[in-house]
Amino acid sequence: MFSKIEKILDRPERGIGAVALGLFFVLLALVVYWPTRHAGFVMDWLGWQYAYDRGGWAGVPGSFGYPGLHPVLHLGNYTLYWLFGANSPVWYGVFAVLHGLNAWLLARLALRLPLQVSAPQRLFIGAASGLLFLLSPYAAEVVVWRVCLHYLLALLFALLAMHRTLDYLSQPGKRTWWQIQVLVLLALFTFEWSLVIPVLLLALVLVWFFAEKTRPPLSLPGRLFAPQVGLWALYFLLNKIKIGDWVGHYGADTHLNIQPKYMMANMLRYVVKQFAFVRNWEHNAKMPLLENLEFGSAFWIGAGLVLLAAAAWLLFFRRLNTRLQWAGAAFAWFFVALLPVSNLYFYALQYSENDRYGYFASGFGWLGLLLLLSFLPKILYRIIVVGLIAVSSWFLLDINRCWAESEKICAGLVNDFRWYDRDEVIILASPDNYLGVFMFRIIGQINGFNEALELRRGKPFEGKMWEAVQFNVVFPSYAVTAEKDSTGLLYKVGFKQDGNWWWRNGIGATNYENDRYTFTMQQWHVEVLLKEKRPNTAIIYPVGDKWIEVE
Repeated sequence: MFSKIEKILDRPERGIGAVALGLFFVLLALVVYWPTRHAGFVMDWLGWQYAYDRGGWAGVPGSFGYPGLHPVLHLGNYTLYWLFGANSPVWYGVFAVLHGLNAWLLARLALRLPLQVSAPQRLFIGAASGLLFLLSPYAAEVVVWRVCLHYLLALLFALLAMHRTLDYLSQPGKRTWWQIQVLVLLALFTFEWSLVIPVLLLALVLVWFFAEKTRPPLSLPGRLFAPQVGLWALYFLLNKIKIGDWVGHYGADTHLNIQPKYMMANMLRYVVKQFAFVRNWEHNAKMPLLENLEFGSAFWIGAGLVLLAAAAWLLFFRRLNTRLQWAGAAFAWFFVALLPVSNLYFYALQYSENDRYGYFASGFGWLGLLLLLSFLPKILYRIIVVGLIAVSSWFLLDINRCWAESEKICAGLVNDFRWYDRDEVIILASPDNYLGVFMFRIIGQINGFNEALELRRGKPFEGKMWEAVQFNVVFPSYAVTAEKDSTGLLYKVGFKQDGNWWWRNGIGATNYENDRYTFTMQQWHVEVLLKEKRPNTAIIYPVGDKWIEVE
């Protein structure tokens, strides 16, 4: 019996050990994300729900008109929607299982690398890498927000392709070769981020051979990667034909906007965000550091250290310990995976928003850091790693609580709306986000709440609806205040607590005017001045998860 257990522990990347490890990660993901089982059907999801209702299965090949080649994503999304509808806990189960599988594949990747360490140490490195990725608070936006299936699938395909590449290096075969190419193809048509996957695979192959002090066969790069270069060409050509631009999503002007200093600054900010949990620091501590990493001395120090470490790794590669060789490979994967988002905006003011941009890279970063830390004395190393897992878990449970509480507020407001008999409803203020977690955010619309009434409650408001301003929720028991003047035209709107501020179009609110009212920012409140009185109009504002009508 003990010999069997010892055998399983010695080869946990194979057989029963691999299955047990995979089940553990999947079950753990299901447990920690259980509070969010009803959450995530917000903002962009409502737009996709409209598109799915209009387009049906015929919309899948063309990505429902979206400017990007994402048919694999929408095949998955629409299948779930067709089978279970929106707002079903089944979505939570699928997303959590995929995240658990990604953590397991990352752990198995670490276990399969030739690190030349004892079996227990190898198991610790692999399991800890998987846990730090699984329990990262910055994975929550991907796992909970139901528009992020492509992040989960693209990473799944990437990690599977890395595993199949390792299989091919050990025993080349046509079947394995085809599997690698198909996985890259599926990833490309899931998410444009997957353009970096061939680079990840190439780095894996080169480090594998050089670490083993052998030269790869001359035919290997062409045999493995020439088809993937062809897939790149096909991908760009199809983008140009379908949407008139070489790159979809945000467009070539954004994705191909190469600004080396800005891109390096963003990568450094992802480093401190991930490994030092900077996003969770107090505002007065984190913002000066993040700004200094873009404009100040911290940038030059950080960039210098990264470039110096990369140069040393390349120059002295053959003399390095195996763990240092693969630590460098893991950090190379980390920075390569950050390239597609390094020229996009970095956000860390609140929780959640844009955390998804770090999902693809984060596991590789944790693997690299754990390999570096493994040179510390054994007890100190394990104390640090267990501490990192504990801190990460604490922050993850906190952000999951935010998702759960935001969903309770959203559901309460949707179900409490009761003015279907009115010709017009003016919402003086509505919640944009809960500590950064999206709620009823609208961009360029006169209201967004009616979308939720239609798609979540199945009962849209047939009259005219306006939303004057939005705000960030800090506590679930928040309260907005509103009072009107003697004319019945001017409404003063404020808060009963500190910590909130006014939003519009996803950013801070400013003065504006439309056909119905004039909105003005004041020092401690905002004012909505109606241009005329109209009969059968309800003017409402929220308190917690309930609506209050101004009498």
